[in-house]
Amino acid sequence: MATVVYLLEHTVKGLDDSTKMLGIYSTREEAENAINFLSNKPGFRDSLDDFLIDEYEIDKICWSSGFG
Repeated sequence: MATVVYLLEHTVKGLDDSTKMLGIYSTREEAENAINFLSNKPGFRDSLDDFLIDEYEIDKICWSSGFG
């Protein structure tokens, strides 16, 4: 059985893209709980649509082709 984790990031698009890696969680629900906690904090509350949760499988190459 594969182990999956959820990476939470926040990226604000603009002149200078700003990406914050916020945490790695064992469940999507825990990542969503973190979004709820952060959503009223400065730096996040004005850009709520910029949270991203990505799912990753442990010990698996996520990008294996297309290198330039």
